[in-house]
Amino acid sequence: MLVAVLLIRAMTAQDHEVRVEPMDVAVSVDGAAERLAQAIREPTISPWYPEDDVEPFVRLREFLEESFPRVHEVAERRLVNDLTLHYVIEGDPGSSHVVFLAHMDVVPVEETTLSEWTHPPFDGVVADGFVWGRGTLDNKQNVMAIMEAAEQWLEEGARPEHTLHFVFGHDEEVGGTRGAKVVADEMKANGLEVVAVFDEGLVIADGLVPGVDEPVGLVGITEKGYLTVEIVARGDGGHASMPPEGLAVVRLSEAMQRLRDHPMPAALDGPTEMMLERTAPRMNFGYRVLFRNLWLFRPVVLGQMTAQPSTNAVVRTTAAPTMLRASPRENVLPQQAVGTVNFRIHPRDSIDGVLRYLEELLPEEYYQVEPIGEMRAEPSPLARLEGPGYEALERAVTQVYPGLLLAPNMLVGAADARHFTGLTSDVYRFQPIPMTSRDLERIHGTDERIAVEHYEALIRYYAVLLRQW
Repeated sequence: MLVAVLLIRAMTAQDHEVRVEPMDVAVSVDGAAERLAQAIREPTISPWYPEDDVEPFVRLREFLEESFPRVHEVAERRLVNDLTLHYVIEGDPGSSHVVFLAHMDVVPVEETTLSEWTHPPFDGVVADGFVWGRGTLDNKQNVMAIMEAAEQWLEEGARPEHTLHFVFGHDEEVGGTRGAKVVADEMKANGLEVVAVFDEGLVIADGLVPGVDEPVGLVGITEKGYLTVEIVARGDGGHASMPPEGLAVVRLSEAMQRLRDHPMPAALDGPTEMMLERTAPRMNFGYRVLFRNLWLFRPVVLGQMTAQPSTNAVVRTTAAPTMLRASPRENVLPQQAVGTVNFRIHPRDSIDGVLRYLEELLPEEYYQVEPIGEMRAEPSPLARLEGPGYEALERAVTQVYPGLLLAPNMLVGAADARHFTGLTSDVYRFQPIPMTSRDLERIHGTDERIAVEHYEALIRYYAVLLRQW
């Protein structure tokens, strides 16, 4: 009977496929690829301090104005802290609002890796069917694709019913607190009714979903929270020639080991479980038996997922020690040692929950825990899989990639989208770019690039998405 139940559940999995009437949207891809390459040539590295070089952002802004005259004629362009761009295209009076996010800033390139690049990271080369350079995947491709789609749409004489916002941040890679967050706070203060927010995030996963041979579009419907703490371990100081038992550095090492040995609880629930349910009908039969019967196999699946860093991150709150400091000199015993730990918080947990976990794990007698940094966020609420936002995304993706299976999932990193969850829970983190595991390594890594055909599809996606509003 048990075997019969397992097999029947596996064989009766319902596929979720969307069929829409085709919409022909032509894109002049050669010119678009060259404009993306030109944008890559501006090294818009995230500014940490006011004295950092911001001229590349100014030149990129001027290039956008020159390349997309119709957008600049129709939209109101607002500057936020002189660098973030906020375009507003007014809809019908009293209409609700739709937000499109992307960011212009990029991470720096390590000097020691320059020789490993096929083409220099800021040369913006178009070759071998790719646009090469830092920012082609994170995230100038979205900035330029949105502008390409909007320019063509407005040239046709169209106007939106909803008011559209294009928000292109300048500091997403360092928290977005002076860019996108400022825009979101202003929109909240003005009481704007927001229907949906679209941002970067997950991708079309090629060979990344277990048991599924075909690509799957993973749509981020939530984002893990973010918290950084300093763990201060106290101990006896003195001369290194006579070390006592209670050394601060040893206690700090013990604290880090406790974090590893006693992680926060893992569970197979929320968007991860939803993703497995949605993709099960496309899995090979063995995996389908497994994932369609989680009522029986959940402990086995969870054990496998916690064993791998990439899947462990989607089933629990993670803790990553990132920085350590102690004595100023090699022969001095410090009275305190400090470790910086970055937490990515699962939607079932919270910032307060993480702090309580640390309080129970680390005795107050020897340790002090302090949250630090401006970048601090609770996990995002789950966006709906029904309603106008998701339906618009689903139709747009299906126009470009007919038959592609879409499945909800969770963004384990951080994006500007988290600043907008106070305006609506319907925040979608997705860019329909096919990626293998090797492609994912290129984000923030060496030889970042985007295939020209994938960039053309990205523009078409935004063209269809815009037309629905």
